Amino acid sequence: MPKEQEEEYIDIEVEEDFDFDDDDFGFIIGSDGNLKHMMIPDDLMDDPPLEVKKILKIFGIKNIHTIDSRTLH
Repeated sequence: MPKEQEEEYIDIEVEEDFDFDDDDFGFIIGSDGNLKHMMIPDDLMDDPPLEVKKILKIFGIKNIHTIDSRTLH
């Protein structure tokens, strides 16, 4: 990650319940810090929440529809 992005972070409160719901997003980040995979709810593809847009921006993704290897949850 570029240095300016290393200093940016998003403080997310983690819930104890780790079950995925149909409207949850999931991100798999490899040990090298690169985004390996993500799960996207089909009905939220057109307008993901602001917090998700911020996470995608960290990985240089401006348009969620340009990702070929996505799993629709």
